Amino acid sequence: MAMTKQKRTGTVLIVDDEEAIRELVKSVLAAEGHQVLAADCGTDAVSQAEEAKPDLVLMDINMPDMNGYQATRRIKEVPSLEDTPVVFLTGRSAEEDAGRSFAYGAIAYVCKPFSAKELSDLVQATLP
Repeated sequence: MAMTKQKRTGTVLIVDDEEAIRELVKSVLAAEGHQVLAADCGTDAVSQAEEAKPDLVLMDINMPDMNGYQATRRIKEVPSLEDTPVVFLTGRSAEEDAGRSFAYGAIAYVCKPFSAKELSDLVQATLP
């Protein structure tokens, strides 16, 4: 008898200033049973993370008020969030920012555009 791997679900905070990206990620992850929270700026991301304690943060880099690096640093400074995994989803090239992303505490770096399967697999691999 074949064993099927149980899909893990969790709370995911998507942070992106582009509504279309937030909605795409939300629809993909909600369809898999995840609770998805969304923030359109770094300031909102920090406050939502402090309140909701997500299992994973998907963070854009370029945002108007506070960039993804600054928001990630602020999230990681909260003792109850310091181990929360952060994945950067960005339109910037990996050559520009991948190393910097890891220095700020990201566990992965995904360039836009990305596929729904790539996103789903990454979330599954990242959730505790």
